[in-house]
Amino acid sequence: MTAKLELTGITKSFGRKTVLRGVDLSIPEGQNLVILGGSGSGKSVLLKCILGLLRPDAGTVRIDGQEIGARDDAVLSRFGMLFQGGALFDSLTVWQNISFRLRQGQNRLSRTEARDLAIEKLRRVGLTPDVADLLPAELSGGMQKRVGLARAIAAEPEIIFFDEPTTGLDPIMAGVINDLIREVIADLGATGITITHDMISMRAVGDHVALMLDGKVHWTGPAAEVDTCGDPHVTQFVSGSASGPIATVR
Repeated sequence: MTAKLELTGITKSFGRKTVLRGVDLSIPEGQNLVILGGSGSGKSVLLKCILGLLRPDAGTVRIDGQEIGARDDAVLSRFGMLFQGGALFDSLTVWQNISFRLRQGQNRLSRTEARDLAIEKLRRVGLTPDVADLLPAELSGGMQKRVGLARAIAAEPEIIFFDEPTTGLDPIMAGVINDLIREVIADLGATGITITHDMISMRAVGDHVALMLDGKVHWTGPAAEVDTCGDPHVTQFVSGSASGPIATVR
């Protein structure tokens, strides 16, 4: 299967602290990779290196086999992002939040075009058109998360990042978000990268799983093999056990 996104030998240090120690990952096109790992394992720094917000000390990031650099606007336009806390602009209405990127630059949409597109994306995530004119403060946590997802897919990106997509949601709404993630990836033919500590979410949305430990990818494989892979680190992390090879004091 063709790799949509490929990471080779990614390292990153901040002063004397080494965070990434040579990360290798290959993410097939149209699949969703779930990245697991405890606090300090390097997940967030790796995400910033992929997005070009941080420049790796060494290693390469490739999309469709082509190496990309830091802060490349053309590359960023190929990405969508669902942030952990929603990250909606408080002073903008829902439709303005969803269409924010599409109203920037030379080819920006008109106000009418942007609002119509936002309403279309709201419907895609199960929200009605009347939500478009509300402010984020008027939305429940689940609605904010769905608006964030609508914004993430507004430009029909090739690669979508989901940062702890079910954090703070009740089990039913978490299930709704997991289902929507699967659906939008399939509908867009996009490639997904999900960072999560939620094992239910991992099983619901993941095609492949990577476990990061101490700045490296310790194990990677199909999500269906997580429970049977036999790796004690994976078993401990997935089961949430305090006993095992992963240190519980950080």
